[in-house]
Amino acid sequence: MPVRKLLLVLSLSFFCAAIGSAGTLSADDLAKIKRVHSKYEEAWLKGNADAVRALFTEDCVLLPPHGDTPRIGKKGLNDYWFPPDAPPTTITKLVVTPTSIGGDGEIAYVWGTDEVAWTTVQNGKTTSASHKGIFLNVLRKQPDGEWKMSHHMWDEPR
Repeated sequence: MPVRKLLLVLSLSFFCAAIGSAGTLSADDLAKIKRVHSKYEEAWLKGNADAVRALFTEDCVLLPPHGDTPRIGKKGLNDYWFPPDAPPTTITKLVVTPTSIGGDGEIAYVWGTDEVAWTTVQNGKTTSASHKGIFLNVLRKQPDGEWKMSHHMWDEPR
């Protein structure tokens, strides 16, 4: 077989293999993506801001509820969730329930429901709040094979 034909056949084989795998997540990827969401719950429930931050890409985008201003990057994430002058807040319940996971080997989406409860202490007074909502996350596979959230969007009742 001439070298040109061989190269053409090999190129087509690789191309067809790439098309055949596009649009699917491996079982390993699905498990890792689910684990990101479990780690997210765990980090908030432990009050571990660094562990929460570690689950997001450096260029992450938070899209808060009710059309609030998007927060971009780790700075935006910190300004929104962990401002230095915020009253002490403790997450007392967080249940993140993925309904659907899709994507390919590089980008994934997860949507589902969440339920969160928290307490805040301000001027010696503790207040409690909670809500149920929905979320949509976009995740990107990292060079080490792990997944991180690049976009996080959620909504809650008014």
